[in-house]
Amino acid sequence: MNIAVIGAGAVGLFLAASFKRPGQDVVLVTKRADQAALLADHGIALTGKIKAEKNVQTQVGIGTQPFDLIVCTVKSYDVPSIVVKGESLAHDETRWLFVQNGMGHLEEIAHLTGKVAVGVLEYGLFKEGDAVVEVRGLGSLKIAPFKRMTEQDITVIGDVADGQVLDIHTFPDYKPILEEKLIANACINPLTAITGEKNGALVKQQGYMAAMKSVFDEAVAVLGRNDDEALWHYVVAVCKKTANNESSMLVDYQQARKLELDAILGYLIRLGEKKQIHTPRLLLLYQLLSRGETR
Repeated sequence: MNIAVIGAGAVGLFLAASFKRPGQDVVLVTKRADQAALLADHGIALTGKIKAEKNVQTQVGIGTQPFDLIVCTVKSYDVPSIVVKGESLAHDETRWLFVQNGMGHLEEIAHLTGKVAVGVLEYGLFKEGDAVVEVRGLGSLKIAPFKRMTEQDITVIGDVADGQVLDIHTFPDYKPILEEKLIANACINPLTAITGEKNGALVKQQGYMAAMKSVFDEAVAVLGRNDDEALWHYVVAVCKKTANNESSMLVDYQQARKLELDAILGYLIRLGEKKQIHTPRLLLLYQLLSRGETR
């Protein structure tokens, strides 16, 4: 199977290594020529709780070579450009897998004509340079069909991964798994970006815990979930499991990069407006972090 992984951040590097198996071609699509050259020469190294070295092919930018599986790991705000350009990489039986934070990208990927799945990656990853990823926390990749995907298509994606590196769980419905991750992202990422704290601090300090719970309550109300207790335990468990991790939003904020606000907070705020549900805390976080992006 010919596989393309678009995006060479921590998630892209990890998944490219995960799908590289003997007899299976993996092409990692990067933005920068220097990173592509480094990866072509030295491969991808996984350290920490998973140790592996994998050699992959690289290319700069999206070309025209068709692939059987395309795994898109770019930030949510870059998904529209991938959807526009990415059709050149697909043939009639191409399977797409989108692994992003939030749910704001769903409207964009609905325009694709191929078979589309979405996923949630629950590993704790830290990118060290352009070719090394430290696996700080173990988890799984949860995937579910989004558009034109059959159960067999989902099974195929699970079967092509290296089981020694990646644990894949498949689900029939994408909404529950994406909503769970969205709630966790909304509760953890903005607060850590504002406070500068690691994830574990949110459950160790009473004030942070109360702030996180107030954000949680708004997110759950907007999504119309009726499993509040289980979801709250999930959010707290994520904080504890990734206690020593810095959230992706905190890292992006510290490095003055664009934040995934629209895919996470923006999605919930817009949905709340449609349902006439007030979300003052979500809106405050959005406004505070939007100002920070322009600093």
